[in-house]
Amino acid sequence: MSAREILPMLLTWTPYLGVGFLINIGISLLTMAIGTALGFLLARQRQRGSGVAGFLTAAARVPPTFVLIYYLAYVVPPEIALGGFSLPLPDWLKASLALAVAVTGFVSDNALSALRHLERGERVEALYFIPAWTTYLLIIIMASSTASVIGVPEIVQRANTVIAAVGDPRAILWIYLYTMLWFLVLCWPLARLMGYAKLRLSQRAGSAAGARVDLGERSALAEDSLQALPEGDTFVSGQSVLDLTFDLPVSNDSIATIQSGVEEAGEGVLDSAAVFRLSLAVEELVTNVVKYAGASDGRLAVAIYRRPDQVTVELGYGGDAFDPFRDAPEPDLDASLETRPIGGLGVHLISNMIDRAYYRRQGDRNTLSLVMMRSGATDGGIVP
Repeated sequence: MSAREILPMLLTWTPYLGVGFLINIGISLLTMAIGTALGFLLARQRQRGSGVAGFLTAAARVPPTFVLIYYLAYVVPPEIALGGFSLPLPDWLKASLALAVAVTGFVSDNALSALRHLERGERVEALYFIPAWTTYLLIIIMASSTASVIGVPEIVQRANTVIAAVGDPRAILWIYLYTMLWFLVLCWPLARLMGYAKLRLSQRAGSAAGARVDLGERSALAEDSLQALPEGDTFVSGQSVLDLTFDLPVSNDSIATIQSGVEEAGEGVLDSAAVFRLSLAVEELVTNVVKYAGASDGRLAVAIYRRPDQVTVELGYGGDAFDPFRDAPEPDLDASLETRPIGGLGVHLISNMIDRAYYRRQGDRNTLSLVMMRSGATDGGIVP
């Protein structure tokens, strides 16, 4: 197939593929609708102290979505008899129900955090649920392509049909690249927008609570602490209390669980702005670990320590040794938006969100520690 034939071929099949992509969007929206409703229900019950809701939330995080899709497709009947009526259960609905399980757990954790903020009158912090929900929607849109394994005629399944119809092996690469482009065009701008929204909410939360009166001075101190501390930093453990531990997959899906733990540990120790900033720093750090640490198939050991004057989050994971606080290249903050490379701001953002950050290598494991001080505290609880 020559280059002149590729573009006309793709344009010819565009309406057919476009209908499939609309099916992806429909499955994703239905998934989020089901998962959001169930997640909010569980969050409300957890807010009232329900242990059952907590158990169901934890259970929703466990099952692999791919396995659930197969299970529902081949175990659940194609229709259910209700008296004299038959309720059809098409494959796209089964796929939505399977995907909604993970959404339920995610929404339960994030909605619980938002509800707690609203309970305290912290409306800005509660709004963080919106970009988090939208970001998860983008994940579900990409995951909706797994529905093709049970015959749902979404865009990936239709791409396979196009490949068979064209009958030229050289067209396979171009058709799949074109299919990927549909997801990229929709998801990438929204992901960038949600990243900006989270940053703006963080800034508003900090200014509204007044936790950091002189942000520039505190940021400079944070930058110094990230770069000047020697190797082998250790924590003073005499007054620390191990509050929560988690054994999670190295995945973005684990972020909400850790953030929920930060919320719980921060109660009575940190003000709302400090909890919000630590949660954002956790999200940024875990995202970087997933993307760059080479440990995506491993486990993430999380420990959250609480003292009267601070909360510490420790993240342990495998992979190559890399100290993001010393070894990551410094971003060029003076460059224009047009010339500035995408990414590279993660460590800089973390240093502006928290009070202390540490890295250490123990055997074949990396440990990253984030420390947020109670407002007005002067002792960082660290010995170099």
